[in-house]
Amino acid sequence: MSAGRLLPSRWRPVDRLIVVHGLSSFCLGLAFPYTAIYLTHRQGLGTAAVALFYACSGTANLIAALVLSTGAVRVPQVRLGVLGTLLWCVGYLAVPLAGVPAAVALAGAAVGAGQGCFLAAVVPIVNGLTDPAERRAVFARRYAVLNGTLAAGSLVAGALTLVLPRSVIAWFFVANGVGMLPVAAVILASARHLRPAPSAVRDASGDGPGTGRGLPTRALWLLVLPPAAFQFAAYLLGFSQFEATAPLVSESLMDLGLSAVPLLLLVNVAVISALQGWVTRRLEGRPETVGLRLALLAWVAGFAVAGALAAAPHGVRLGGMLGYAVLFGLGECAYSCSFHPWLIALVPEEELTRATALVNSMMGIGNLAGPSLGVALAATGSATAVWLGLGGLTAALLAASALDRSRRGSPGRHPAVVP
Repeated sequence: MSAGRLLPSRWRPVDRLIVVHGLSSFCLGLAFPYTAIYLTHRQGLGTAAVALFYACSGTANLIAALVLSTGAVRVPQVRLGVLGTLLWCVGYLAVPLAGVPAAVALAGAAVGAGQGCFLAAVVPIVNGLTDPAERRAVFARRYAVLNGTLAAGSLVAGALTLVLPRSVIAWFFVANGVGMLPVAAVILASARHLRPAPSAVRDASGDGPGTGRGLPTRALWLLVLPPAAFQFAAYLLGFSQFEATAPLVSESLMDLGLSAVPLLLLVNVAVISALQGWVTRRLEGRPETVGLRLALLAWVAGFAVAGALAAAPHGVRLGGMLGYAVLFGLGECAYSCSFHPWLIALVPEEELTRATALVNSMMGIGNLAGPSLGVALAATGSATAVWLGLGGLTAALLAASALDRSRRGSPGRHPAVVP
């Protein structure tokens, strides 16, 4: 047992990393709701700069993720995590200074590349600091902390913009950039607590691959296809719909007003905070895919409730959306304690950085495409059509996974398409 394991739980390296990452998530919450507003109102920029920033950020994130997944560039986890935090820091510090489109593009590219590197590294680092027996609980706790602090940051930013001049928004980006530096420091400090890479042990003994090159790219991509497909679907039909489509439809098609948006977020965060531990305990000892199917089932139920009450009187409509927020949060609880443990169980530990990078690339694509799907459904002019349409697509995904399970005759750990 390492020295870190002898310390009280709250002082272990993995918990220090979660706490400091939560503080940086709070700083991210300050900035991310206002990026589009800030760039739009900057002299010499406008709405075109918003599209440019997000296009460069998304493209850089995807390129970084795909390059890392191929193994063409192999950077140790700790160095990769620190590199990601520094690029993230530089990118957000550059946003308030960007006065021309080229500077906006560079800032966006730095942010996206930083996110791609950091997200590919942080999951293997957390895993390397965690005993396998508590893996689900640690990832669930990390998810709850990051979501709670992100929401808290957004609420604080909203309150500050009500009482301070608009110029305060520029300082949100500074806080977000600086907030990543403690994460870099904690990652460096935790390096000595990480488990040795299995590949290093095999190379030293002469067993296993013995070359340090790892799996061929095609073999790894085939191995990671199920979680990558699920992550794409989860962000296409789940997370992006709650973050983008729900505010749009609530305000424009359901006449609930802007006040419904923070209310939905508060209810969602409250559900995750209250039920994450309970859900995690109920799923312990079951295959991770059970938790992921329950997540899909909860999201289908949430869409169904919102769609069924979308044409009801105002109070009932609002109740339907709050019910959707509750069920979506419940699904997030099942997702958070299941997805990364499932991914970790599928791939060799020394390939986890590459696998995480590939999965994150699918997350990025789902996040980019999801709002467009929501907008397309919203073009029908019917909130009922939006929610039932999304529910139908998610139910089809759930049915496909059940069909795959019945075709194989057992749940299995390696479903062909989705869990």
